[in-house]
Amino acid sequence: MRNFSGHSNAAQITRTFSGMILLIILLTGISIAGVVGYRLTKNRMNDAEILISSLKRSFIDDAPDWHQWKMNSPIDTKDTYVKVSTKIPNQKHQIFYSPNTRKFLDAKEWQAPGFRNIRYRDGFGFFYRSGAESRHIYYETWTSLHDVIHIFRLILEDLLLVIITGSILGYLITAWLAHRLNRPLAALTHAAAQINHTENVSYHEALPVPIEPAEVHDLGVEINQLLQSLNEQVLRDHQFVADASHELRTPLTAIRGHISLINRRGEQHPEIISRSLEFIDHESARMQGLVENLLQLSRMDHAEATLSYQSVDTVIRETVTNYETSLPQTIDMALTPTSAYFNSANLQQILIALLSNASKYSPQSGTIQVTVLEQNDQPTITIADQGIGISDVDKNHVFERFYRVDQARSQAIPGTGLGLAIVARLTELNQAQISVSDNQPHGTIFTIHLARQLKSPA
Repeated sequence: MRNFSGHSNAAQITRTFSGMILLIILLTGISIAGVVGYRLTKNRMNDAEILISSLKRSFIDDAPDWHQWKMNSPIDTKDTYVKVSTKIPNQKHQIFYSPNTRKFLDAKEWQAPGFRNIRYRDGFGFFYRSGAESRHIYYETWTSLHDVIHIFRLILEDLLLVIITGSILGYLITAWLAHRLNRPLAALTHAAAQINHTENVSYHEALPVPIEPAEVHDLGVEINQLLQSLNEQVLRDHQFVADASHELRTPLTAIRGHISLINRRGEQHPEIISRSLEFIDHESARMQGLVENLLQLSRMDHAEATLSYQSVDTVIRETVTNYETSLPQTIDMALTPTSAYFNSANLQQILIALLSNASKYSPQSGTIQVTVLEQNDQPTITIADQGIGISDVDKNHVFERFYRVDQARSQAIPGTGLGLAIVARLTELNQAQISVSDNQPHGTIFTIHLARQLKSPA
């Protein structure tokens, strides 16, 4: 199997959170560097203003006293250069330079893009230029930004170190955490792959359900419920195929036996031909009914019923009245007027199947009781017979396909074993419930609870 670890949930979480950590560190570092750089530059601007103020106080006889200015200035003037120009009316224009200023001004100057007062001088570095004019005297100062650049460089170096360290630690921690959180899901995937590639499937397999995290636990529970449902369906389908094969094999074997008998002895004993043809006709009709029931069940697996709110007792009365003449037993009806949601054609088919079933397993002199009543504010139909009854063990299987109560005695009773399976499916399509219980002193009661309100679709 190809390795898609780079596209795994853990890898995506690791990349996402590592990127988030790196972005947070970058934004934090840039914010800190910007704030600190701005404050330091602002301080230099304030220092420049203080220097100009001290220059104004250092003028003696219309000339600056550089020694007094350095001594009395509150700011370190070591890396500060000053140019003072006097433009006093009726006096000669004069320019004064602080020590080393001429050499400084002779160096080539570059202006920092976007910062008009920040200049770079070859061999001297970055400076902040400030100017002011007072009483026809123009002051220009260049204050060194060496300390600012040094601090800013230290911040950037520290930021780079934090980014590298934080990125590595963040990646390792996130990768470990993502792997730990993804481990239960990976275990589910591995277990599912093992089940998928198992040669001898027992159809009872289940995935291991982790206790945490809650989402994976819930996912495991839901998958196991789905597996159980699918396994049960597969087992039912296998049993259905086996039962159908058995049910079809029996009449086919008998039919082929009679055909062989006719071929071998028909000329010498013509009387056996009519008996064999009668048997073949009976068995082929039985096979035809079996195939039709199978097709009906197959169609109902994907069918939907259109339900409407209508009178239950009216449909029951009409169905029993039309069908009772074909049954040897007496049918008594006790019908309480009530309404429910159902499909009338489906309900008629259910009722006819249950009456036919009751007639098969009841004595011809018996009575079949059909009742419609309100039970716990729910429309309820009961069909009670006085037949052989159903054991408690058989009650759990009577709605299964091909299941017939008391196989030994059922061989003489016509039927395919699919009637009650069709009834159960039709009941389900009508959002109703069906159950079976004992009828005292003997016999069986089938009870159908119809829907007073429809369930919303899932």
